[in-house]
Amino acid sequence: MEAEESSYIAAKLLCGLKEVFTFKELEELLGIPAQVLWRYTSFSHFPERQTSRKIIEAIRSQSLVEKALQRALLGKQGVLEEWRLLFNPRVLDLVGYLAWRKLADSEVDLVLTYPERNAAVAAVLAGWFSAGVCVASERGRASWGKLLSSQYISSERDEVVYVHAPRDAIEKDSKVLIVESITANLEPLGALLSLVEQAKAHLSAVLVVLALSDGWVRTAEKLGVLDKVRVLMAKTPEGIRFLP
Repeated sequence: MEAEESSYIAAKLLCGLKEVFTFKELEELLGIPAQVLWRYTSFSHFPERQTSRKIIEAIRSQSLVEKALQRALLGKQGVLEEWRLLFNPRVLDLVGYLAWRKLADSEVDLVLTYPERNAAVAAVLAGWFSAGVCVASERGRASWGKLLSSQYISSERDEVVYVHAPRDAIEKDSKVLIVESITANLEPLGALLSLVEQAKAHLSAVLVVLALSDGWVRTAEKLGVLDKVRVLMAKTPEGIRFLP
């Protein structure tokens, strides 16, 4: 994609990589002086087009985004540190880049997510897709006006959970990307699909950032949207695996 060669994207990727790599390491990996990389990551200067192409090609050929996410998400003991995926902006930009590439052929007008802990993930993805964002909630607020409402059965909580969103947050005929950050079974998906249907919008895709098991497959099959689901990463006993 030609857009991948942009100076801004190269700088964003460098900022994300800086979360786990030192400037010295990046200098050796990318063949660009550390002082220059510092200027790029501080956004005081942006790389020229040819340099941007060189940076992005080096990052992709060495799978540096994937390696950075492996190191960022798994602590020294190999334990998943979920907060980094939920709230660390540099890590989220790396996730956003992978999602943007994986869904390059998808039209996205709105990123829809639930619960509130996914808000940062959704906001970053909305930025990568130049889309709006809607975070559904269990609390329907009077200030929202008319609501879209649905429900799902939570096996973890052993109860019916009600989910709401402002009716005007999802425009008619808009293309919606549903996002789940970390999940084992995608149980809320049915409720979110119902919100999209009520709004007379269209499902563009369902993105799972990190799957803890393959339980999401059964949910997607049951709802008839398996072909719409894309998974970036899967947690395995050996670590994190990146799905094609």
